[in-house]
Amino acid sequence: MIDPRLRALLPLFAAVFIDIFSFGLMYPVIIALFHDPDVMGVYRPAVLDAYLSLAFSLFPLGMFFGASYLGDLSDALGRRRTLLICMAGLAAAYVLMWLAVETRQLPFFLAGRLLSGLMAGTGPIAQAAMMDRSSAAERGRNMSNVVLVNCVGLVTGPAVGGVLAHWDFQAPLGFAFVLCLLAFLWIRRSPFAEAPAGKPLTLSWHRPIEIFLQAIRHPVIGPIALSYLLFQLGFALYYVYILVEMQKTYHATPLELGLFSAVLGVGFVIGTSVGYRAAAAWLKSDAKVAAAGLFACGIVILLAALPLPAPLQVLVALLAAISNVSAFVALLTLISGAASAEEQGWALGIGGSMTALAFFIAGLAASALTLLPLWVLIAAGGLIVLAALAPLRETGRSAGVSAPPHT
Repeated sequence: MIDPRLRALLPLFAAVFIDIFSFGLMYPVIIALFHDPDVMGVYRPAVLDAYLSLAFSLFPLGMFFGASYLGDLSDALGRRRTLLICMAGLAAAYVLMWLAVETRQLPFFLAGRLLSGLMAGTGPIAQAAMMDRSSAAERGRNMSNVVLVNCVGLVTGPAVGGVLAHWDFQAPLGFAFVLCLLAFLWIRRSPFAEAPAGKPLTLSWHRPIEIFLQAIRHPVIGPIALSYLLFQLGFALYYVYILVEMQKTYHATPLELGLFSAVLGVGFVIGTSVGYRAAAAWLKSDAKVAAAGLFACGIVILLAALPLPAPLQVLVALLAAISNVSAFVALLTLISGAASAEEQGWALGIGGSMTALAFFIAGLAASALTLLPLWVLIAAGGLIVLAALAPLRETGRSAGVSAPPHT
């Protein structure tokens, strides 16, 4: 029998799963859809490249602003109501994208991508609601369960997207819609966080930008945040365009694209469960782990820019994901460690905004596909990851600076 306390949290685990699952689900679908002969016959190549750029970039753009808005919304309306808004918004986004595939009118698809990005704060809100219901003794166990759910979503999202898109482009969108609908009904019946927090609702379009600028200007956190941004931008260039490369150069089917993305997910799981812990035990310092992870990840991505056989590209993808996690966890730990007690929530929110901005910039690079070969974009990703090593050198110099509390 399931522990009653764990059973009460299952709707929240479902929300966390859908948040990460839907992110991975879409990338194989996008690559296959935009190279489908029926779609290519409707739009001129330049227009199609511009739409592809928007399909990649609108989700993280929405996420950049939506994460801040949804946090403010949950403070004013409560966790459950905000999660219901997120699930309803995600369901509507998948309807728009389904309509785009049905009509071959890609503007509907782009609108769905933007809306899904705006609703992409489901995971953090669900985790916050989970911590609200957890005792001090239960928090570690529940957070470990969250990590497990995230790992499952990272692996299954791309695989399910690729398998269903291989059959029909509408199938993964319909599947995601049904998941959102079921989660909406489940959360609606759940009693958690019934009472709103009661704070007045204040939404400001420039709030996410303010958070970003505060992070960069922070005398201690600034260099680490800049390193994290460069790292995420470089990896985003690899993550997005290696899938395009697999389709164009290796003629991967939607199914094969999904399985290739699932290999990346497996690498993230290995990096989370084994790679970071081993590196931390060996190097004894998160700064050293971050530097080692950045160096390894940058070199591996540069290897991916070479004309390797397909099986080697799969191995490189696995290594890139494993090394990515070591840098990812270590940099976030450094950011948290550099923040004062009253800055912790703000500091840990930096990661989400930086990741969203990085994937937005990487998505815009698709508009250059008519001018640059894919290997150049992938190689640029590796070089940018290596460039993220430079700001880390400032970390030690600024460690002794007394930073004023964040306001």
